Amino acid sequence: MAILLKVLLLQVTLVFVTPSEILRFPNVTSVNDYITLKPDFSSIQSGFTVCSWVKSSSSDRDSFYFSYAKGSAHNTILVGSSRTHCLLSKCYDRYGFSNILLPGNWYYQCISWKSGDKLRHYINAVEGSLKNSVAVGGSMTLGGTLVIGQDQDKEGGGFAANQAYSGDLYELNVFKKQLSLAEISELYFKGRCASVDQENVALSWSQILSGARHGNIKALHNECVAADVSALLSGSC
Repeated sequence: MAILLKVLLLQVTLVFVTPSEILRFPNVTSVNDYITLKPDFSSIQSGFTVCSWVKSSSSDRDSFYFSYAKGSAHNTILVGSSRTHCLLSKCYDRYGFSNILLPGNWYYQCISWKSGDKLRHYINAVEGSLKNSVAVGGSMTLGGTLVIGQDQDKEGGGFAANQAYSGDLYELNVFKKQLSLAEISELYFKGRCASVDQENVALSWSQILSGARHGNIKALHNECVAADVSALLSGSC
């Protein structure tokens, strides 16, 4: 009976977690570690949200894990793990204690925008402050290059080692619209192991995992699944 109960618990547990992988970027940064994609962003021209679970290994420099560039517009979308975000070539600095991401801890970070609104930034479903953030009109340029793990200073390159990301990323998704605070809160409070509904996703984590990988980026098994299975098999559940 006890063995049967463990099997049933194991089946239920695996239904509610994401059978995916974590990407780990080296602690010693270089220009060699990155992922490139040519995404179809036609569905986010007038609004989007980028959300990711982030566990950075450094907080003493400005590092970037999401850089979308087209031609000379190399800061079309730029998401940083420490201080700065950019939208349509305008950059904004975060400030305030609520915007600090301590090294070695998981955070759920989102930036969102729709045409005519300002860029918005959230950490663990709390909206933070961006200096000089104002309403931005216009639309997203299509046909660009997305780089995960570096800041593009020209499309497809121009990397700097001191701006490279170091640490872990998980479930980075680009949504087709500006998510509301309620929608971001729902994603956050479901927890890091929950799956993401793909209906409103323009670029999924699975697509990022399938991108062209360069350098010494490691794909690690989802530690949530490993922990749950281990606990069940050891009899602690």
